Amino acid sequence: MKGHHPSEGERTGPTPRFRSPHLDEAFRLAEQGRGRVHPNPLVGAVVVAEGEVVGRGAHLGAGLPHAEVVALEEAGSRARGATLYCTLEPCAHHGRTPPCADAIVEAGVARVVVPMEDPNPLVSGRGLARLRDAGVAVEMAGADERDRAEALNRPFLKYVETGLPYVTCKAAITLDGKVAAAGGDARWISGEESLALVHRWRTWADAVVIGAGTLRQDDPLLTVRAVEGRDPVRVVVSRRAQLPPDARLFTSRGGEVIVIAEAPEPAAAAALRERGADVAVTADGLCGALRLLAGRGLLEILVEGGPTLTGALLQAGLVDRLALFVAPVVLGRGAPDLLATSAPARVDEGLRLHEVSWRQIGDDLLVEGLVSPGEEKS
Repeated sequence: MKGHHPSEGERTGPTPRFRSPHLDEAFRLAEQGRGRVHPNPLVGAVVVAEGEVVGRGAHLGAGLPHAEVVALEEAGSRARGATLYCTLEPCAHHGRTPPCADAIVEAGVARVVVPMEDPNPLVSGRGLARLRDAGVAVEMAGADERDRAEALNRPFLKYVETGLPYVTCKAAITLDGKVAAAGGDARWISGEESLALVHRWRTWADAVVIGAGTLRQDDPLLTVRAVEGRDPVRVVVSRRAQLPPDARLFTSRGGEVIVIAEAPEPAAAAALRERGADVAVTADGLCGALRLLAGRGLLEILVEGGPTLTGALLQAGLVDRLALFVAPVVLGRGAPDLLATSAPARVDEGLRLHEVSWRQIGDDLLVEGLVSPGEEKS
């Protein structure tokens, strides 16, 4: 992800780069906002005076004070002459809250350390320029911290760059790569510990997406039950919106329900609206559905669909991350595979993940990896 890079005229000389333990705390603080701040980025800030942390802050929700302001308020008069460490460039525009760059200048902060500029066109270097113009020393942290800052806000950065949300496809598979038994039963391939982790992911996600087939087969709730947390927006992608209005998704309490269709059948759409669902229309397939969600500020998407939806998203190049729970179960020939797509003729034509990690969750093995741009096969 690339943001604005100030011209030579915006800098007084080379920007020093270094590592700082105070940024570690700022990153930890930023995590407090996970699942709560969309469509804003996650941000944490720390104010340090004479080697002592005197102010800490995190952005905890759209419309609430930004991390820098919270940290400055805690620091009070000790912010004058201090250093502020922040996980992202302070904003310089009026949104729901006043510009953080102005608050930093007014507080008398002498130095600001950030790992990256904000690629949002409303900011994009303007916050750092405002600080420099006021005599505040601005220093960029090292490459490791920049990588960490980009990883922290992948959904926000992707939206700014592409207008699309960040998509994670999650599935539970058997040792032989099956996602259900031959009769369609998929409960429960993975164990309770894996289920609890998925529910934690739901609290962090802005929306959970399934296809019409999963709704009919599994009748899921898509709410958060195994852990404490808020429910995500629940989304069903269906070409005609011909879905059972008595499905639990439409009759239970939980997060908002959106049905996205290309050509909704009028009577079916009316029945779903009577149940409280929002039936939205897009003519641009899955890309249009995702763009519609991003336009509503839903930037982090967790897909819990079946082989058809997951395969279609991968083939369309719309998936950013895969998370597979591999359970110690074997189901054999005839059970549905992970992807309802044709196989390539050669191994080197297949999708290969990067930044792969493996960890044990109960009796299951969780494999996570990022999908490289341009590697999807269409």
